[in-house]
Amino acid sequence: MALPLAGIRVLDIASMLAGPYGATMLGDMGADVIKIEPPYGDESRAIGPKVENDSGFFVGINRNKRGIVLDLTKPEGKELYFRLVRTADVIVDNLRPQAKAKLGISYEETCKYNPKIVCISVSAFGQDGPYGGRPGIDPLAQALSGFMSVTGEKDQKPLKAGPAIADATCANLVAYAAMLGLWTREQQGIGQQIEVCLVDGLIHVQPAQVGQFFLKNYVQPRVGNASAFYAPYGTFTCRDGRDIQIASFNNKFFHNICRAIEREDLTTDPRFTTAEDRLAREAELNAEIQAAFARKDSDELMRRLIAEDVMAASVNSYEQTFADPQVQHNQMAVEVTHARVGKVKVGGIPVKLKKTPGAVRLAPPVLGQHTREVLQELGINDAEMEKLRQQGVVK
Repeated sequence: MALPLAGIRVLDIASMLAGPYGATMLGDMGADVIKIEPPYGDESRAIGPKVENDSGFFVGINRNKRGIVLDLTKPEGKELYFRLVRTADVIVDNLRPQAKAKLGISYEETCKYNPKIVCISVSAFGQDGPYGGRPGIDPLAQALSGFMSVTGEKDQKPLKAGPAIADATCANLVAYAAMLGLWTREQQGIGQQIEVCLVDGLIHVQPAQVGQFFLKNYVQPRVGNASAFYAPYGTFTCRDGRDIQIASFNNKFFHNICRAIEREDLTTDPRFTTAEDRLAREAELNAEIQAAFARKDSDELMRRLIAEDVMAASVNSYEQTFADPQVQHNQMAVEVTHARVGKVKVGGIPVKLKKTPGAVRLAPPVLGQHTREVLQELGINDAEMEKLRQQGVVK
């Protein structure tokens, strides 16, 4: 069967993570995603470890795309861009409004060439309003949204998450927005501009914290790997030095933990009878559990925890994560052939459609890899293409 988004064309003129990764999610489901980069490439190509101008950052984000170079500051480049716009269904950008206006590719200008286009504009704070047009990246959204304020160790400073959680969350909203825009166009025959931003996305993924704040003016404290409401709940170290995260939110799971660590006496200990008792004496309870963990290696203890139906997982490095049998079963690492580095793995597809599953079809493109191919589809012949190359319009 055809992939779900076969026949949909997406122009990705965004850079870094949120916009491009949202476009990748559409490519995973069969959309023809054309990544349009300036001559110097997406900013993410220069971040972190790389092979020439292919960074791990870029490669991790941009699977399932064809990549072309267009200099939109040149009239010839902009003319080619609008020829592509006529063939497209969705555009994803994260240019600030003033930059789009300067280039002459605003939503209003774009609609002259394709009035039914779905334009998804990504920003840090919003396209307008008091902070509209301000530059911003992931950690600023974590700070402004309150996300950092509830993250970190007790009595320590707020911490940002390690991965770019605001960007990744916003990427999901980009894909969601595209589906809404395409469905509305299908039903009502109209295109539209859709806005998503990092701050809104991070407020959106804190429904419990936001609900507690609005209902009772309750602000969740920073508790590290523990819980503000339940115990035992946290990270414990085994005899071999490996850490295991466990969670318990009722008597059943507490009793399961005690059986697994051979400390069933804790279930009748008057200090830990109720959930409230366990939370009030969390430090004492954690010391008892840690002592039991320290007597066994992690493999043996995980087998016991699983056998007793405990909510538990090893705290993995990336190497351990991608060697994990469940992660491998879920196909969350897929090998592709990259034009420069050869065989390389990229992330897999998290949404599993049983009848029309997505697929990793294309490796992340090297800079300008598909320029000739895409322009030929527009009817540009070799002589015209060479002239454009010499003018620095394409690469």
